[in-house]
Amino acid sequence: MGTFHAPLHVLGNEQLKQSAYFLTQADVSYTQNTGAKPLNMAANPQRLQLPLPDSWDQSKPDFEGHAWYNIRVNLDPHRPLPNALFIPRLVMNAHVYINGHWVGGEGAMHGELARNWNRPFLFQFSPSLLNAGENLIQVQVAGYNNYRSGLGRMWLAESTLLEPLHKSAYRWQITGSMLATLVAFGSGLLILVFSRAFPAERGLVYLGLAVMVFAIRNTGYFLDWAPLPHALWAQTVHSLHAWFACLYCQFLIRYMRLEWRAMRTALWAYALVVSLLTFGAGSETILQFTFALLLPVLPLVLCLNLMLLVYAWKQEDCEGMLLGFTSLLFVLLSIRDLSIMIGMLPNESVLLSQYTGILLFICGAWIIFGRFRDMMGQLTQSNEFLNSELAQREQQLFRQFNLLRKVEQQRAKDDERRRIMQDIHDGVGSSLVSALNLSEVRTLQPEEMRDVLQDCLDDLRMAIDSLDPQSDDLLALLGNFRWRYERRLKTSGITLHWQVQDIPKLEGYTSRDLFDLLRIVQEVFANALKHAKASTIELKVTWSEERNVVLLSICDNGVGMPKNPLNQGRGLAHMKIRAKAILVDLYWQSGLEGKGVGVYLTIPKVRQREAAPQ
Repeated sequence: MGTFHAPLHVLGNEQLKQSAYFLTQADVSYTQNTGAKPLNMAANPQRLQLPLPDSWDQSKPDFEGHAWYNIRVNLDPHRPLPNALFIPRLVMNAHVYINGHWVGGEGAMHGELARNWNRPFLFQFSPSLLNAGENLIQVQVAGYNNYRSGLGRMWLAESTLLEPLHKSAYRWQITGSMLATLVAFGSGLLILVFSRAFPAERGLVYLGLAVMVFAIRNTGYFLDWAPLPHALWAQTVHSLHAWFACLYCQFLIRYMRLEWRAMRTALWAYALVVSLLTFGAGSETILQFTFALLLPVLPLVLCLNLMLLVYAWKQEDCEGMLLGFTSLLFVLLSIRDLSIMIGMLPNESVLLSQYTGILLFICGAWIIFGRFRDMMGQLTQSNEFLNSELAQREQQLFRQFNLLRKVEQQRAKDDERRRIMQDIHDGVGSSLVSALNLSEVRTLQPEEMRDVLQDCLDDLRMAIDSLDPQSDDLLALLGNFRWRYERRLKTSGITLHWQVQDIPKLEGYTSRDLFDLLRIVQEVFANALKHAKASTIELKVTWSEERNVVLLSICDNGVGMPKNPLNQGRGLAHMKIRAKAILVDLYWQSGLEGKGVGVYLTIPKVRQREAAPQ
């Protein structure tokens, strides 16, 4: 209510009423002659006697041009001699003359007029221009038709008395309007940036756009120029009222989570229709026309504001309460300002709706702060929850890892046990079973018993060697094999030729793979001892850099392969199975000097991998 009762500067103060001259009557002459002389207009017989304030919309409807206001003042010798004239309200531009002498002016008097409709004026002059008796003060006003052009009441007094009044009026009408507009524009921009940065707050786009439209509309309160011609600018500004109402209602509907799709569509249609009608009607009846168009939407805005207050009260939402009271105040002040513009309230009243821009900034800052605080709280809770979940997951993964490690360790042990059992079964067990079967047929000779026991012992030693984790050197394994077999070869009268070159370390082969490779070598030597009747065995290991393979060959000069090798035992089949398992090439041909048997192994330096099944 205090804002509604903003100071009416034209009423002055008690000191002015006692020592100054309050000018409330004037003779008015209307003309479109921009070159008329002041004294000639004072003698114009067609002048009218009118009270101030005067608005052309009432005294001279549809007139556009110049009005000369002639005010005659008789100076009181008991009052201080005046030297300033204070005009709180005039529309649009004015020049002031005292006794025919020009004392000041504001804005051009022809062409595109400056927009001084909301600006107070203070004209100072030399007291020597005044006569001791009657004086003629003339104010030439240039204005547009149907745009509240005219002149308000004035004060004639000493400048020391009028300057504080002018400064106060300037603060209310210009400085305050500028500050409120800039604050509103910054608020709208801030809300738009926030809504774009956080997709969950897209509903605030409507509030940001509404506040920006509100700020653009308010620039006319303090700017004395327009970016567009007068008529077009007037139509644009007044159409923005409808767009502000549309955007703000869209925001309120979404803020209260109302499913009013038809109403939202109707609001867009309303803003578009009002814009078309405003631009189509022209600027002649813009004020009355805008008021008539805005009148239907004002009840809707007022109703939504009341609904917002009820909604905020039920939700215990301070943000909604602040926003509701601010928008409600804006609606009431807008009604008040429109009433001033159409003459329902005194024309000299200060317009106040633009000051809600400061409250809109406070609301916008409050909303952004609240939403940001809520998001930060949610983020903190989410981080705490994620950290708790992460800690639990880490513990679960650690337990699972330990469990898997134990399972893998147990599996490795089981695999190693199965391998040892299989090796013993295939080697020692097979030899013992063969000897047992033969002993059931006939009595074994000591030499036969010794051979069986020697085979079992060799198989057992090889199984033990395979358990050595360092058993990944092929030449070292072959050296151990030679050391174990050389005595048996000498006992059997067989000469061993050992030709081994340095070879690079094999890659990708496990100790099990090398053990299978050594098993093949053992099988070849065992066959040579038992069946070949050879006198010489040659083992050769070479490196083929071109093919990137190790070549291992074992040749003897014995009797050669039997005609039907499948009937001679399981040795050859086991050799093929082992060679295939470790992906090495195995083949045989004639041995030394075209006699006997030669077994050849091609071992890739890098362990080959089995092709994936098609």
